[in-house]
Amino acid sequence: MKPLETVYWWRFGFGILAAFLAVGFLIAAGAVNTNLVLNSSVEVANAGATGPLYWSSSGNGTEWSATYARTGSRSLEINVTNATASWIGQVGQISGGNVYHIEGFFYGQVIKSQFFLTINWSTESGEIDDNVALPVANYAGWQLEGATFTAPSGAKRCEIVFSAVNASGDLYGDDFEVRQTEPVQSFLNSASIAILVYIVSYYVLKSRFGTKVAKPQKILTAGIGIYILAWLVVWTLLYTLLAAG
Repeated sequence: MKPLETVYWWRFGFGILAAFLAVGFLIAAGAVNTNLVLNSSVEVANAGATGPLYWSSSGNGTEWSATYARTGSRSLEINVTNATASWIGQVGQISGGNVYHIEGFFYGQVIKSQFFLTINWSTESGEIDDNVALPVANYAGWQLEGATFTAPSGAKRCEIVFSAVNASGDLYGDDFEVRQTEPVQSFLNSASIAILVYIVSYYVLKSRFGTKVAKPQKILTAGIGIYILAWLVVWTLLYTLLAAG
C-alpha cells in the first residue's frame, strides 16, 4: 500500500476517534440532551399496577389503555363528551431561561372544542402554562404534535399535561417528550474537538510518513474528506443513541 493510501486509512481511524472523544466530552459536561419525561412511553406500571409510573389522572374519562400504543403496549386515553379530563406526567429537573421542546404522538379523534398538550411551569410567583392545541381533527397514524418554549425565569420544575377542556372526543397519547434544545451548541463543541484531533493527526502522520512521500505537505490535506465523513457519521450515531436513551 502506498504511503498516502495508508494516510487515508489513518485519517479514517482518527475521525472515529474524534467522534468518541467529542461524545465523551459531552457526556462528562452533561450536554447530551435527553428526554426529561419520566416514563415517557407510559409502559412502566406504578406500585399498584393501576396506572403508569410517574403519571396521575383526573379519573373521569381517562384510562391507561392497552387498546392502542405507538410503542410497547400502553398509551394514555382521554374519552370525554362535553367534559374536562387530564393526565399529568412528571418531568426531570429544568432551569428557567432555557429553551425546551415538548411533543407527543396522538391517535384518535377530537370531535368538539380542543384537547391540549401542555407544559406547566412552576415558579415562585405561581404556575405558567404553555399549550400545544390539539383541535378538532382525525388523528390517524399516530400524529406528532409539539412546540418549543422558553422556561420562565426562576422556573425549577415543570409537568407535562395531556388534557381535554370542555371537549368531546376519544384521543390516545404516547411517547411524550420534553427536551432542552441545545444540539447546535453540542455540535459546535464537538466540531472544535474534531478540529483539534485533526491538527494532532497531522503531526502524528507527518512524523510517521513525512519522509516516505514525495510531497510531505500533502499529508496536511490527505484524507480530510474521509476524516470529516467518519467523524460526522459516528458522532451523529452516538449522539442520537445517547439522546434517545
